[in-house]
Amino acid sequence: MPARDFSLDTLLKANAAIYAAREASIDGHQRLTWTELDQRTGRMAQWLLARGIGPGDRVALLLTDGAPFVTTLLACGRIGAIAVLLNWRLAPGEIGWIMGNAEVAMTFANPRFAPLLAESETGALIIVDEGHDPQGAFEAIVSAEQPARPMPALDPDRPLYMMYTSGTTGKPKGCLQSGTAVATAAIAMALRRSWGKDTRLLSVNPLFHVVGMQQVAAMLACGGAMVFAGRDDDSAAILDLLHREACTTTSAFPTICFAWQAMEPVRGGVMPLVDYTGGAGMRPSIYDFIERDWDARVVGGYGQTEICGFATAIDYPEMLDHPRSIGWPMAHIEMCILDPEGNRLQPGEEGEIALRSPAVMLGYWRNPEATEAALGHGWLRTGDLGTMDERGLGYLLGRAKELIKTGGENVYPAEVDAVFAEMPEVADAGCCGVPDRQWGEAVKAFVVLKPGMALTREEITARFKGRIAGYKRPRYIEFVDTLPRDPIGKLQRRELSARPVTPDQAA
Repeated sequence: MPARDFSLDTLLKANAAIYAAREASIDGHQRLTWTELDQRTGRMAQWLLARGIGPGDRVALLLTDGAPFVTTLLACGRIGAIAVLLNWRLAPGEIGWIMGNAEVAMTFANPRFAPLLAESETGALIIVDEGHDPQGAFEAIVSAEQPARPMPALDPDRPLYMMYTSGTTGKPKGCLQSGTAVATAAIAMALRRSWGKDTRLLSVNPLFHVVGMQQVAAMLACGGAMVFAGRDDDSAAILDLLHREACTTTSAFPTICFAWQAMEPVRGGVMPLVDYTGGAGMRPSIYDFIERDWDARVVGGYGQTEICGFATAIDYPEMLDHPRSIGWPMAHIEMCILDPEGNRLQPGEEGEIALRSPAVMLGYWRNPEATEAALGHGWLRTGDLGTMDERGLGYLLGRAKELIKTGGENVYPAEVDAVFAEMPEVADAGCCGVPDRQWGEAVKAFVVLKPGMALTREEITARFKGRIAGYKRPRYIEFVDTLPRDPIGKLQRRELSARPVTPDQAA
C-alpha cells in the first residue's frame, strides 16, 4: 500500500475544509480566508505546470514575507517542485553562487531585490509587487482560473524547500527539507505552544529563515492566522499592527520588543500577546518585562535549519532555574550527546549535541560528503557542544564548528577573513564571534597591518559594503601586532574570542 502523502499542502487542504471562511493570511490590505489561500495555491500550481515546472525543478523565491511567498511555496509543494528560499540580506555574488548551485528554472522576485540578481541565472523571472496590484503579474496568475492539468505522481518524501546554510568551506550548503518533515515540525510546535484556530501570529522573522518558516507552518498546522508585518515597518508600526490585528503570539526580535517598552504596549489595559518565542541559552532577564508587564508566557528553544526549526523548548521559570539550559527535546525529537566516534555519552559528559526525528533534513543538495558528515552516524550531528543532565535537560556549551550565529543568521569566519585577504594594507586578519546583547553574537575582527600602512575602522567597514551581507561585517575591530596561530599556522579563534571587547573597538 503506498504511503499517504503528508505535507504542508495536506494541512492547507484540511484548513480549507474545516475553517473555510476563517482568516488565514493578513498581508497589508489583503485578507485571505483558508478557502481563498487554497484556491490561489491551486491556480499557481496549475500555472507552474503549464510552464513546464514539475517535480524536482527548483523555483527560487526572492520575496518579502507575505501571502505571495506562502502561496508560491505551497504551490511548489503541490506539484513537487523545490522552492529555493533566498536570503535577501546576501550580496549579489552570494545569491549568484546559490542560484548557480541550485540551477533554478524560475525565479519569483520582489522588484526591490532586483539588483541582487545582477550576477544570477534566474530562469524565467516573475516580478511580484508587494501592493497586491490586481494588474500585476502575480495577482493575474492567482486570481484567474487556470486550465486544469493532471497533477503529477509525487513521492511522499519529496523535498519541499531548500534553505542555504553556511558550510565548513565558507560556501553555503543547500539544506533539503521534505514536506513531511516541515509539517511534522509544525504540528509539534503548535502542540507544544497550545496554538489553535484562534491563534494569530505576528510574523516578523523572515521566511527564508527556519524560525520564521516554522511558525508560519505552525499556523497551517493549527488553523491560526498569519499576520505579516511589512518589511519597511518600524517598531512603532509593528506594535500598532499587533494591536490592530489582536496578535496573540510572535517571536519579534528582542530589539523590537525593547523599543515597545517606551510606546505604551499595553493599551486600554490590553496586551493581546499570550506568548512569545525566544532563544534558549540567553540571559533570561531580558525577557522579564514580557512576563511581568505583558503577562505573556515566554518559551525559549534551540534548533537548526537541518531540523526544521526548534528542537527543544523551555519555559521561562525553568530558564531562571537553569539559565544556561536549552530545555527539553520537543515531542518529535530524540536528543543525545555523542563522542567523536558516535557513541552516546552519559549524563553530565560533554560532547556533540545530536538529534533524531522525522523532521531531520533529507541531506545537503549535491553534497554527499557534507551529508554523510552530518547524518552518517544515524543522528543529525549539530556541530554544537553540549551536555544533558539526568532528567534530559540540555545545555549548550559552545560551537564545535566555527560558525558565528548573529541575530539568527550563520556567519562562517572564512567568509569574513577572505575580504580582509584582498586588502593590500592587511598582513594578517581573523575573526570570531563575541557575545552581543542585541544579536546573541557579533563578528569581531582582529587585524594586523603591514609595516608603514594605515587603515581605519571606518575604511574597513566601507570596503565590506557590497562584498558580503551586512550582518556578516565586523561589528568590532581590534588592531593587533600578531595573531595566535598553532605550529601549522591554524588560527586559534577560541583564544581570540576570549579577549575583551571594549567600546573603542566598535566599527
